[in-house]
Amino acid sequence: MIESRLSDKTVLVTGGATNIGAAISLAFAEQGARVVVHYAPGMTSAGSREIGAAEPQAFIASLPDAIGVAEDFLTPGAAARLMDTVVEQAGPVDVLVNNAALANEADTFDTIDETGIEQTLRVNAMAPAILIAELSKRLPSNAPADSASVVNISTDAARGFPNQVSYGMSKAALESLTRGAATDLAPRIRVNAIAPGPIQTGWMDDELIRKVIPRIPMQRVGDPSDIADACVFLASHQARWITGQVIQVAGGHWL
Repeated sequence: MIESRLSDKTVLVTGGATNIGAAISLAFAEQGARVVVHYAPGMTSAGSREIGAAEPQAFIASLPDAIGVAEDFLTPGAAARLMDTVVEQAGPVDVLVNNAALANEADTFDTIDETGIEQTLRVNAMAPAILIAELSKRLPSNAPADSASVVNISTDAARGFPNQVSYGMSKAALESLTRGAATDLAPRIRVNAIAPGPIQTGWMDDELIRKVIPRIPMQRVGDPSDIADACVFLASHQARWITGQVIQVAGGHWL
């Protein structure tokens, strides 16, 4: 029998109010988890499709017993402050989903600069690293195996992302962080990553979809729920002996 054992667990989802993050938050809420939805201050959901299409606060209010916490990962100390706030308001975190990401439009070798690279790495790699460290600090060294779980959201283009220099670099760093943290923090904390393929959150028009589909063996682009379901699995009891893995959830894209 499938038994996720996520009911009453506290789940922190960064960037959890729109698009893929909103689908992840909703999926954990449907499992009976206490979901803490992080979002950036002043964020709107422009570009989102259906899930989380309202303002962040409205989406959070639609989830049973969910809590919303605004924090800007571009400011020093933000990740640690976020974890402090979550523990104060919802108790110890059982599942951490590092989903928040920054994709800088000026991200080619002709346009990148120090500020853009630093900001992208700060949100996409540094914040997840600090949040994992803060999670570990709050678990006793003799905590039982599989006391907590981390799921990092990467991209299936992390191996090399033309025209997305900083973003691709940051996601490659996130995958390295996944493997290193899984080794260092086992057996108390499991750490895995999901590498999504092309996911329709409103950014792909029909012409782009037609170009992309021939490169996807499953013959469709992804839906945010495809990533959310995989995320729930990796955090569940069913994945209790899985750690240090980067799982492609991409319909065979890049094979």
